Amino acid sequence: SEIELLKDTSGWRSHVTSISNSLHLVSESQLDELLKGIWNLYINEKQFFICGNGGSACNSNHFAQDLTKGTIENGLSRPRIKAISLCNDIGFITATSNDDSYDNIFKHQLVAYANKGDGLLVLSGSGNSKNLIEAVEWAHLNGLATYGILGYDGGILKDKLLNYIHINLNHMEKCEGIMSIILHYIMCELKELYKITLGEYERS
Repeated sequence: SEIELLKDTSGWRSHVTSISNSLHLVSESQLDELLKGIWNLYINEKQFFICGNGGSACNSNHFAQDLTKGTIENGLSRPRIKAISLCNDIGFITATSNDDSYDNIFKHQLVAYANKGDGLLVLSGSGNSKNLIEAVEWAHLNGLATYGILGYDGGILKDKLLNYIHINLNHMEKCEGIMSIILHYIMCELKELYKITLGEYERS
């Protein structure tokens, strides 16, 4: 019966095992590249743009909020990380989609706000989203460092990004969940770096 199916926890165990196995396959060197990249943007007071579609857009918003809030320690006066999600401005996104093309919703925001030396992180389950490809191509032409977290086989984006983390899993919901775990890991590591450098900022 339906009730018996709901009581069966084998699906949950399978889900957890699948995610755990995929996490163990994530490259530590790829994680380090993203961590170092964000830290360098931070200490050089550059902007860090993040974008994605659907669940990845939600992860983009969440990560930008974590990064910005996470640089505040005990009210101390210190630089803040300039993290900006390109998924927040619903007016701009709908206007561009309606008047131009959904493919350009992220690129046109970069045109408005980005400078040479800034960074861009794209989040994509498939690696084939045209609006992310457009943003990455523009970023390369204009001197931005590019990073990605990609699922499935990495899609087109794996060949366009300078650095990316690959989640080798053909399941969108699980990919998005693993993205969130990775982003929280990066945030935790950055907070440790903040603590290490705290004395320097207190003296300045």
